[in-house]
Amino acid sequence: SKIPKFTLVILGISDFLKNNFVYLLIGIILAIVVIRYLYKNVKVFRTLIQWVLMHMPVFGNVIIYNEVTTFTKTFASLLAHNVFITDSMEILSKITNNEIYKRIIRKTLENLGKGDSISTAFKGEWAVPVVAYEMIVTGETTGQLGQMMEKVATHFQSLHKNVINQMKSLIEPIIMVFLAIVVGIILLS
Repeated sequence: SKIPKFTLVILGISDFLKNNFVYLLIGIILAIVVIRYLYKNVKVFRTLIQWVLMHMPVFGNVIIYNEVTTFTKTFASLLAHNVFITDSMEILSKITNNEIYKRIIRKTLENLGKGDSISTAFKGEWAVPVVAYEMIVTGETTGQLGQMMEKVATHFQSLHKNVINQMKSLIEPIIMVFLAIVVGIILLS
């Protein structure tokens, strides 16, 4: 009896994995080491990876909400302790390892040097949610920037928590579907 093509493909993949397991493992480990090295030491590579991750559905929001929360919470705390805005920006730039936010902070420092408002640097930035931008503007115009930053932090912290919970509830069905596909392939072959 003739063996179905699908079964032959599965057997071929199995043989390939068996014969090249060591090389595949070394390749994967090398790739991880190289990527980690580049991420730590090459700014352009790090920026690219962060940009890609931040544009992914759901996962991107986790990063953005977390960064906005950290930024606004720390900024509010620094303002409450009467730290100068320029010094605050320097501190915020050191706290984050996200190159996209570091660029926005540098832009803010440049704008402050020109006599512009803080919010000018955040206007139209894809990494800064519109709600956060509008609340920064409101805080500036009312002279309540510290309190507004607190509100932004609280708002985005709860959004961050909600997205994490959504991801947790999505992971279970995704795993079930994946297992069903694997079992289906095994049964078909």
